[in-house]
Amino acid sequence: MHGILLGSRRVLAPRPPYARWMRRRTPQAVPDVFETFAHRVDDSAEGPLEAPAAAAVARSAGIGLALMVLTSVAFVSGAWLASRARPDLVFSNLAWEGLAIAAWSLLWGALAAAIVLAAGVVAVGLPWVRRQRGARSAAGSTPTSTP
Repeated sequence: MHGILLGSRRVLAPRPPYARWMRRRTPQAVPDVFETFAHRVDDSAEGPLEAPAAAAVARSAGIGLALMVLTSVAFVSGAWLASRARPDLVFSNLAWEGLAIAAWSLLWGALAAAIVLAAGVVAVGLPWVRRQRGARSAAGSTPTSTP
């Protein structure tokens, strides 16, 4: 029954016009996640999880901070460069001209930031992937195609 609860009374609300095309959900049993993915649950034979070393955490934080700073510097530089080289357009209103200049600068700033961030992620990610592959091959495990 559709309705809105006001205090202790239920007030009927009209059904939305699209409700006649919507099907009701049939109650289904919810699958047990631990039973479904039992092969993915970590075994306790592997030992307890260990916290990463403080040096690794500090290095990761430093990389993240450096990427943020480089991205913000790239955004400001791109916006500054775009403000120096504006398209030659004639506007009938000063507000539209200001809006167009701001949008132009924001667009180029975002583009420059995205390029620098992508390059930074690739520069950080490639060595990490190489280290992971080297560790995996040294351990003797073979890559599998199953998730």
